[in-house]
Amino acid sequence: MSSLKYQITTSTALLPISMAVMVGAWLLQTPLTAMTAAGLGIALFVTLVLRWVSNAVQLIRVRSWAVSSVFALMIAATGRCHEWSPQAMGLCALYMTFAGGLLLSTWAARPQLSIFVGSIGLAGMVMMVPQTVWLLPVGVLAMMLALRVWAGRTLAALLLGLLLPLEVWAAWSYLHGTLGDFAFSQFYHFTIPQLGINGQWSVANGQWSIVNGQWLTVIGYCLLVVVTLVSIIHFMRTSLDDKISTRMRYITLLLQWPVLLALSLLCPDTDSLVPALALCSAPLVARWAVFSRGWMAAVTFWLTIAAITAMIIDS
Repeated sequence: MSSLKYQITTSTALLPISMAVMVGAWLLQTPLTAMTAAGLGIALFVTLVLRWVSNAVQLIRVRSWAVSSVFALMIAATGRCHEWSPQAMGLCALYMTFAGGLLLSTWAARPQLSIFVGSIGLAGMVMMVPQTVWLLPVGVLAMMLALRVWAGRTLAALLLGLLLPLEVWAAWSYLHGTLGDFAFSQFYHFTIPQLGINGQWSVANGQWSIVNGQWLTVIGYCLLVVVTLVSIIHFMRTSLDDKISTRMRYITLLLQWPVLLALSLLCPDTDSLVPALALCSAPLVARWAVFSRGWMAAVTFWLTIAAITAMIIDS
């Protein structure tokens, strides 16, 4: 079973099949509207960008398209969480910009350009969901300790990238006479009391933000979290098999994953962060799927495939 698992996860046919499954899940789970079609289009675009980034920085040390394939399958399995909304996929695309900018900073000739572009993505996320500002401290920590790109130029690039979208939006609001409303909406919600934990844990009353009264949604979300936790344990045990640079990129994602997990659980109206959480999980899960060995890993892999299949069909 392990050899078959390895052949599947390293096959070049895996990505087109996974993207076809994602399109099929979209057709099964949502009515055909322009909005859901836009969400699907953004998801397909992010999948292709993720394939390029993962190959550029060699997240998987063998020839494999597993990272982008895993992301496509996770999006398909958690369809009831995000409902293919353009907002959810737009947040995912912005997170792809942020995370990709960090990962590419040690690969690009000029890391400050990657950091600048990535920080624009984070600023866009903050304007859509202000609580995602908590990704900034872990991003800075990754730049300092893992990626080792912390310098005056990269700090300036980070600040300029964060300020540019806010300046453009503030100028637009000023021209339309709504600058006061803009400032209130952007900075009032950064405070801790606005995390929305009051009443959000009442699963029985359908108030938990990730539930929305549908247990199928809970199962899909739990599947994503559990598989990622298994993958994190596998990474901790086998991280020395990777090159130091690759290991540091995985650590960069590991620092961000708990933040996205907490935000998707605690914040109101942040079901839209589930695709971003899936994107952060995809490289770790792909690494586990490709390199895990033994009968237990093989059984877990096939059970995961069966669960994803059942989630898509039952939706």
